[in-house]
Amino acid sequence: MIMLFERFVHKLTFRTAQAAQVAMVLAMSIIVANIILRILWKPLGGTVEIVEMTGAILLALGVAYTAMTKGHIMVGVLVDRFPLRIQGIVDLLITGISLFFSLILARELFFFAISMMEKGFVTGHLKIPLAPAIFIVSFGFIMLALVLLLDLVKALNLALKGGASR
Repeated sequence: MIMLFERFVHKLTFRTAQAAQVAMVLAMSIIVANIILRILWKPLGGTVEIVEMTGAILLALGVAYTAMTKGHIMVGVLVDRFPLRIQGIVDLLITGISLFFSLILARELFFFAISMMEKGFVTGHLKIPLAPAIFIVSFGFIMLALVLLLDLVKALNLALKGGASR
């Protein structure tokens, strides 16, 4: 059952990371076009707005896959010297706290996006609605929470059994 959930989460985070890559290509293309047009004629209007929004989307959709593949920096100098059960308990605590805060962030961003949508907030120059980008960031934290839930189950398994590999 855990393996099925792990495959599902891995596939989903991989797809969201691909969407983040599309956002990065879009941001880079707009920046390059803006530089070229600034030299030749006049700069694109709203470049900053679009790059800011795509940057938020890029970060939000890429963080879950980074967590899934353990691409982030982890300091385990002290914890790696502990027995496997203690390592599992430490992982359980840290992952549980991370999961809690990720879920709070996802929830609060979701309600913030609803508020922004109801109030009709848009970007200053291009008048792009802000709410969709905030919903995507909220979704990114939900994806991170799924990865952390998977890590929590693995840490619980390690804390209970001790002999399983990390």
